[in-house]
Amino acid sequence: MTSQPDPSPTRAPETTDRSPLRRDGSSRSHVAAVTSDDVVSTALRQAGERGLEALSIRSVATELGISPMTIYKFVASKDELIDAMLVLALNRMEIPYSNAPDWQQRVIDVMVAWRELLLDHPSVVQLLVERRVPAHSEGLGRLAEHVLANLEDGGLTGRAAAQTFWQLFSLTFGHIVFERPRRNIDEEAQREAAQAMAATAQARGFARVANLAEDLTNLAVRGTLETSLRVLLDGLPSRGESQSVSQNAAARVQFGE
Repeated sequence: MTSQPDPSPTRAPETTDRSPLRRDGSSRSHVAAVTSDDVVSTALRQAGERGLEALSIRSVATELGISPMTIYKFVASKDELIDAMLVLALNRMEIPYSNAPDWQQRVIDVMVAWRELLLDHPSVVQLLVERRVPAHSEGLGRLAEHVLANLEDGGLTGRAAAQTFWQLFSLTFGHIVFERPRRNIDEEAQREAAQAMAATAQARGFARVANLAEDLTNLAVRGTLETSLRVLLDGLPSRGESQSVSQNAAARVQFGE
């Protein structure tokens, strides 16, 4: 009986990626694995670590192991990338819930929490200084929804509520921009600032500034964001006044005034 030869052993499937290498050394499969979120997240982290000035399309591409031209599959320009970074950063910010019984305190809690979130992300503050917040930002919408809901509890709705939201937003962001470079000013530096301000005021004949130079350079005298927000909210019209203003405005429109 003639023996049959043993069948050839089954070859294991190859697992090595044989995708042709591109000029930058990356493979097609690697490029396909990179997503828009990867690009924006990498850019946002680089901006946080190195500063916005150091951010470039090339630096993002290098870290991801792809060519700079591949980045343009996801964004049309560096400007568009920066807008996407701002949207992503704001979307990641979860506004803590406030259970304060007073609606004004809830508004203050929301804005103070948002301030703290931004202070933890200096690159985002820089982005907000230099760019508009994209209107489709989920993060902006979330912040506005929290604030508007609490303003509604206080009887403020419609255009008056929208106006108040932006007043609160501007006050809070202005406080962030002003406070950041002054967080580590010690008492000695404040005394030196008072002396310098007083000397200039006396030389220029600014009598009131000279008299108040110490208070004007004392960080404690400037108050807190909480205090400033409370002053703004205390100045809002009451529920009845708000309704009266809205009715008067509607009447003026009706009669063509």
